[in-house]
Amino acid sequence: MFSNSTKPGQLAQTLRQEIQTGRLQPGQRLMSINDLSQVYKVSVRTVREALALLEQDGYLACCSRRRAVILTGPPQPEETLIRATLIQRGVVQDAYQTLRSLLPILLWQSGRLMKEADFDQFYRLNKKMIRFKGDHSWILSAQLFHGLLNYSGNPLFDDLYQNLEQACLLPVIPGYEHPYETMARHPQSRDFSTLLQGLQSQAPLAILSRIRRMIDRTQSHVEAYMQQLSGHFDLPMEPAGIFQWQTGPELNQNSKSRQIARSLIQAILSGELPPNSFLPAEKTMAEQYGVSVDTLRRALRYLRQLQFIRTLNGKGSQICDPDLNCFNPLASPASKRNSLTYLCALQLLCLISFPAAASAGKQLDFQQRKITAARIRQSPNPLGELIDWLAAAQTSSSMSVIVNQIFQFLYAGGPYLYHARKLPAAGLSPAYHSDLEQVLTAMEQGQISEFAHAVYHSFQRLLDSSLDYLIQQGVGEAKRLRLPDVLPRVFLEEESESHSRSAEESFPISFPDGKIRRRS
Repeated sequence: MFSNSTKPGQLAQTLRQEIQTGRLQPGQRLMSINDLSQVYKVSVRTVREALALLEQDGYLACCSRRRAVILTGPPQPEETLIRATLIQRGVVQDAYQTLRSLLPILLWQSGRLMKEADFDQFYRLNKKMIRFKGDHSWILSAQLFHGLLNYSGNPLFDDLYQNLEQACLLPVIPGYEHPYETMARHPQSRDFSTLLQGLQSQAPLAILSRIRRMIDRTQSHVEAYMQQLSGHFDLPMEPAGIFQWQTGPELNQNSKSRQIARSLIQAILSGELPPNSFLPAEKTMAEQYGVSVDTLRRALRYLRQLQFIRTLNGKGSQICDPDLNCFNPLASPASKRNSLTYLCALQLLCLISFPAAASAGKQLDFQQRKITAARIRQSPNPLGELIDWLAAAQTSSSMSVIVNQIFQFLYAGGPYLYHARKLPAAGLSPAYHSDLEQVLTAMEQGQISEFAHAVYHSFQRLLDSSLDYLIQQGVGEAKRLRLPDVLPRVFLEEESESHSRSAEESFPISFPDGKIRRRS
């Protein structure tokens, strides 16, 4: 039996949730094992073990050389289903608010990289959604969002959206009209058509207004569903969990080997393990950390990929001088993958820091702004201190989890930010000192918009320098990750009636000739 902490258990839980929430319906055939392996980024063996768990629980009927058939699963008491739904109420509401904040800016960035032919493809998908006349239109709408985010060239965009989407799913309870059933009778094809036009013409206000309207509408149906459930049962509420960003194995930073690697990197950068010294024997280190030799070797392999150590035959693992200029992003496929992971995480941090900084800055009064700015300014690692504060200052628990998870991706991706945040103040470039001072000055003066832009620009400078270096080294995929110098200010502003009206007036509309024009 596998627990939910194992990979088969996690995949089985994800598929079980898809069945319980109606996204996978009884009688349908599940996709093939190979397709499941690619979609969920796990091995074929993991998929087979997960399917065996679901078959054992009555959710699947598996046949040799055929795709599994989805079943209804074991009957559960109504009170159990309702309790499980209501205790997730806070998590669901928080996830919707985070989507409301982040999805517009992520889609806007994706739209910047799309061509006319790409938009034509999505217009056809939207027409297909209209032909369904509401039946399963919510499934097609999810596919549309996933497809748009994939054009960003950053796989973390879609991975984040998929995790937030999973957090918003609700089980189907017999006798109660599910929100998806309600929305199916009122398809959002008009909203998607206008959203696509806003993306095509790069109209940030139109994008923001439409996405917020769609999410608010969906959330209102979900809240009505919750109210209906809570009105029929007086159940004691248990503490709900928090949003979790579950990633594929290549990005998993919670494994013991990665934890060991991070502790060794910290020891190297702090000088505790000086350059040219040797690590203890593998067996000795495995005993010190309480892990197997294989786990320790995976940690050392990761350090070699980042070029913090090198292995000499007959001598062991020697500490290298952690010089950024000596890092070769093309030394191996793993090094290239780690470099791209770093760039993707840093680009996502740039975009998310924009609304996150505005949200965090609004929580501080005059005295708190002075204290926080002084603490960051005096820190030997100001960049790390700034990111840590951004994560801790979020009013949304899911946003805090996201910022922390991105920071872990940066650790996984390469030594760039790791080196930058560990350098003493004298080792930072004058340009970065100027950016940091602008951030802290805007914070102290309570200038929220200027503060958010300064935070974005400080991370963007680090992204640009890393992009330039990796592109010169031949990592061509990095070109799509370039960001503009200035982001639309509208992504910081709260929705208002005037914004909604102005957005309606500025929506681009399509004419029979297929061209996109604005309303006069």
